[in-house]
Formats: sequence, C-alpha cells, structure tokens
Amino acid sequence: MIAAALAKLARAREWLTLLALGAAAAWIYVQWAEADRERDRYAQWVEVTCAGAGAPYAGGSEQRTDTSGKPVTVTFADGQRCRTAINLAVAFKGETDRATAERLARAMLEHDGKLLADARLARVAAEAAKAATERMEIANAEVDAQADGTGRVDRAWFAALNDVAGLRAPSR
Repeated sequence: MIAAALAKLARAREWLTLLALGAAAAWIYVQWAEADRERDRYAQWVEVTCAGAGAPYAGGSEQRTDTSGKPVTVTFADGQRCRTAINLAVAFKGETDRATAERLARAMLEHDGKLLADARLARVAAEAAKAATERMEIANAEVDAQADGTGRVDRAWFAALNDVAGLRAPSR
C-alpha cells in the first residue's frame, strides 16, 4: 500500500514541483506587494512631513554666500533640508514650551503675592472695622450714661461715628 502511494507520488512529481514553485512564487509576490505598500506609505509620510516642515525632501544644490561674502555652492543629500527644518521646529517648540512655563510660573507667583497682599489688607480692614465698632459702642455707652440725661453727643462720639463709616477725621 505504501509502495503504491510512493509510485503515484513519483508519477506526479512534476505536478507537485510545479505546485511548490507556484506557492513559493505567490508567497514572494505577496511579500513584494507588502514591501511596495510600506515603501509607498513611507514616501507619503515623508512628503507630508517635509511639506509641513516647509522644506523639500529631495536633495540638490543651492548657491549661498559664505561668511566672507563669496558665493558657494552647497549640496544637500536627500532628506537633509527636511531633517534640518524638523529639528529647528522641534527646538522652537521646546524653547516655546520652556518660555511659556517660565512665564506661567512668574504669573502664578505674582498672583499668589497679590492674593497674600489682599488677604493682609482684608485682615487689617476687618481689625480696623472691629476696633471702630468697639469705639462706637463705648461712645454710645458714654452718651447713655450722662448724668444730666440729655443724650447730647460730643466730639468723641462723632469721631467714633466717622470711624465706623470709614471716614477720616476732619482736618483743622
């Protein structure tokens, strides 16, 4: 039985070889297509990124002047101008982020300082209002305690009233 199967296999050897070669060719074709897709995706990414950076990907040469004012031809490799533009953009973003953080920290410190000063002023104002209220109560008690019972107010009572109202004493 095994001998019969081996004999059939030997007769179909050409077809099996053809099938194996076809499978290998199909596998190679699929791998090649995937490589092409990856290359095309990379090329598209490069074009979009370099366009966003404002520099071409393709190499070339430009006429520039050196520090002494002489014209010089500068040759760029593929991707060199794009890479330089991207590096400059990244450096600019980093510097901008750092400057923004510093400015924000200064603004927060200034804001905290103003809040602290406002709290101190509010405490002083509250203490002054409390003291003025106490002086007014004392002045009212003195008016009520007058021996003649007339209830006349004097200069000290008006000064206490001005303090409660937040007015300055009149100048002479």
